[in-house]
Amino acid sequence: GSHTSVRINNNSSYLTGYSAKVEPSCGYTMDNRDCNRQENTNRGSDGIYTWNYLNSNSVVASTTGNYTGIYDMSGGAWEYVMGVLLDSNNTNPCSGRDGTANSGFNGPYCYVNGFLEDGLSKFPIDKRYFDTYLYAAVDERYQRRILGDATGEMGPFQSIRYTNNHLRQISSWYNDEAWFINSENPWITRSTEYYAGTGAGIFAFHFYGGEIRNLISFRVVLSI
Repeated sequence: GSHTSVRINNNSSYLTGYSAKVEPSCGYTMDNRDCNRQENTNRGSDGIYTWNYLNSNSVVASTTGNYTGIYDMSGGAWEYVMGVLLDSNNTNPCSGRDGTANSGFNGPYCYVNGFLEDGLSKFPIDKRYFDTYLYAAVDERYQRRILGDATGEMGPFQSIRYTNNHLRQISSWYNDEAWFINSENPWITRSTEYYAGTGAGIFAFHFYGGEIRNLISFRVVLSI
């Protein structure tokens, strides 16, 4: 790897391969503060605060610091991965939070009573393809982490308030965001969004209900 913090993709148009020209020095703000600038650009064009993928300076957003690495691991959009909470009996993977926020897979709802019965396939799909975590109603139960999936390796954790008084959970790894899944939000996402500032990173993880959102993509992982 690059042995440094992989630079955030701060392009608000969700264009791949972009990089912030300056390492963010503050966290989540949503607005364009000097310490965390974001902008949208035309495809293949630099902006005031962002380099495009054709500009060789953008390699700071690659996992290896060159064009052969993987891009968009920090910032850009959140990415769903196959990490899901088990139900309150620690038996079945949850479809999602409720009938409107779910993954599309058949399974119990973690936050309200109910069961998705007309989804894509029945749980459990082959357990080789996803990680399951013990049930909890709140996200601070970090002891449920799994070594080897980049949640178990993170820590210690702390809560901080950014300049807009927004509370965030972070780990000691580059201050990347670290919100663990819970009954209300049983699916794991990674990397954070384009405006997350110092909270974005390849080690960042978060929770969501399983619903479709325009700021969430997905991540494909090849295991050998």
